[in-house]
Parts: sequence; structure tokens; C-alpha cells
Amino acid sequence: MSLNPWLAVPSEPPYVLECDSYFIHKYNVNAREEHRLQTAVLPEPFFGSATAPVLLLALNPGFDDLDPVIHARLGFQALVRRSYAQAESPFPFYYLDPGFEGPGRKWWESKLKPLLDIFSREELARSLLCVQYFPYHSRRFRHRGLKLPSQECGFALVRSAIAKNATIVIMRAKTIWEKGIPGLKGYSHAFTLHSPQNVVVSRQNCPGFDAVVSAIRNGNGG
Repeated sequence: MSLNPWLAVPSEPPYVLECDSYFIHKYNVNAREEHRLQTAVLPEPFFGSATAPVLLLALNPGFDDLDPVIHARLGFQALVRRSYAQAESPFPFYYLDPGFEGPGRKWWESKLKPLLDIFSREELARSLLCVQYFPYHSRRFRHRGLKLPSQECGFALVRSAIAKNATIVIMRAKTIWEKGIPGLKGYSHAFTLHSPQNVVVSRQNCPGFDAVVSAIRNGNGG
């Protein structure tokens, strides 16, 4: 992954890239608390393997009151930073790591349960890449008009996946994603969940569920 800005995330808060700092500060000055970008926790622009056969496109990382505690743990910081660097890991999609405890793990396990019923935790963790449209945490998303230089890194991951014919699941914000990635609209291996409120990747909610299962089994995307 070339031109990866996330390797330069500061070692202590505020965890803001230099290239994003001006835009985030300007936004936060007048933002309501529920929309404020949380810079005391590490950004999570993506997690999982960049060569995964299945991409999950999300909106932005949410924010839980427990997050500052979890993000202060050296073990969790190591997981996130290894993901930034795409370093070797038994659980690249770290929220499936059985050694990790926190609300993020419970949330992702619930959304991926239909796949966890089919695949082992290890296999699924190697087969998924989640890319966030917006990399910084907030309680609620209301910064659609805020464009950051760092977003290009995530967009590049999606474009690379399209070039490799990976399977893509748009969990939320289809219109926003298609605007950010023009090649996504009309891409035959992209599927949008029926419910953007309850983003379970299931046969009922994901029209491409069988394609997701097949891609994981075949390892397409690398």
C-alpha cells in the first residue's frame, strides 16, 4: 500500500494526522458534541487484510464511552497500528480476535454471525477488510461535506479491490461511497445491504450473501 499516511499517526493524543489537522480543528470548533470528531482515540480508517477477497464499506467509526479506555490499552494500540502497516497478524480483522474484549468485538460478532456460522474465526478474520468512508470516530456522522486528505488512502484500497474483482458489501451510505469511488457504481461484484440501520451480513439482508461466501471459500481478491 503506497503513500500510506496512517503510519504517521502520533504516539499520543490528539491522534490526528498532520495533513488532516487543520480541517478537523476547524470542524470541531462549532460541532455539536454528538458530531464532534473524537481525537483522543485512534482513527480506524480500515482494518483487515488489504488483499482480502471481501470488502465491507462502512461510514465511520462510532464512539462509545468505553472507547477511550480501550484505546489507551497498549495491546489495542498495537493491533490498530499493525493494521495501519498491514503487518502480519493471525487476526487481521482484529475485532474477531478472541483475545480482544470490548464493545467493538461484540458489535462485529453480531453483524458477522451468519458468516461465523459458516467459517472459523481465523478464516473470516483473514478474508475481510473493512474500509471506513471517514476515518475518525464520532458519536453520530454529520460531516459528509468534510473532505480530508487521508481519505484517499481508503479510496485507493477500494479501487484496488475493484481492479482485483473482489466482492464488496456496501453496509451504509451507498450514495456517498459511489460519489467518492466513481468506479463503484455499476460494479457487478458490489452489493448493498437492504437495511443500513441493522447491518447484519446475512442471506436476508445481503443480496450478495452467496457471492460473499463463495469469495471467502475461493480466496478471490488477493
